Amino acid sequence: MISKKENVLKLYRHEMPEFLPIMGEGIINNVPVSGYLERAAGGRDGYDWFGVHWMWKEGEPAPVPGPDFLLKDIADWREIVKFPDLDQFDWEQAAKKDRILDFNRREALLYQMIHNGIFERLHTLMGFEDALCALLTDPEEVRAFFEAMADYKCRLIDKIAEYYRPDIICYHDDWGTQRSLFFAPDIWRELIKEPTRRIVEHVHSKGILFELHSCGNIQDLIPEIVDELKVDGLNIMKLNDIPRMKRITGTKVVYNVYFDTQKLDVMESAGALTEQAVRQSIREEIMELSEGGCYIPALLLVRPEWTEIIMDEYESCREELYK
Repeated sequence: MISKKENVLKLYRHEMPEFLPIMGEGIINNVPVSGYLERAAGGRDGYDWFGVHWMWKEGEPAPVPGPDFLLKDIADWREIVKFPDLDQFDWEQAAKKDRILDFNRREALLYQMIHNGIFERLHTLMGFEDALCALLTDPEEVRAFFEAMADYKCRLIDKIAEYYRPDIICYHDDWGTQRSLFFAPDIWRELIKEPTRRIVEHVHSKGILFELHSCGNIQDLIPEIVDELKVDGLNIMKLNDIPRMKRITGTKVVYNVYFDTQKLDVMESAGALTEQAVRQSIREEIMELSEGGCYIPALLLVRPEWTEIIMDEYESCREELYK
């Protein structure tokens, strides 16, 4: 049997794996801890290197920016937004803090995260409501900001490629709500698509695979993201119609899909959550989404009491699927 790393690579080469992979085995998600500060160090309270204040409360899954934002008017971004001087940053120390020296490259692919894509960075600086308004009221200024931010992201990718040497870069830019996109698809095409294409192409120029993380329902864009931006993977939520998207995109992209813990939360709030219900939900999800390959189940925001059950069902499904 091939190694878990080679098995995952088969997916990204558009081949059927020999057994069902899972994030954490053959592919390790490395979230920056204290190195490059796209968020506050350690993902807790503090400031990132753009000067944005991030707040975190005990028990919350992630920090949030605010409540005081740096940019009041998008037209002022050139004067207000201070891009980090990446050449003056201690990248060797950053890689050390982020555990890169300890990473076992023989056993796993290094899947390195970059938070705050161009749209996310806009709303961390302005606040969400004002950022959405700016897309409509000042599209030319937003476009100029996004192009400048794409330039910055490419410089950041240069440093990450040199000092972290990832196999895959997971680039974060959330574009959706529970039901649909934050904005009309044409807004995405006019303002976000081309700067993002440049970022994807720059990652590929370094010999690194590109995976897009985007929370929410973004399925209206997925065929375009796959066919035109040429991403290698999609790290998305199950609230997208994954089976339908797989029929459209074929084997051209890997679907790295979070377990539907929202469904389990709803069942719990209704008093209907049992161990058997968790097992059934996870099993149905894995069996449905694994059809045709191109799928990696992803553990994120999974409660500790569910982890053992989920892994047990994963092992059972893997054995059944790849006899």
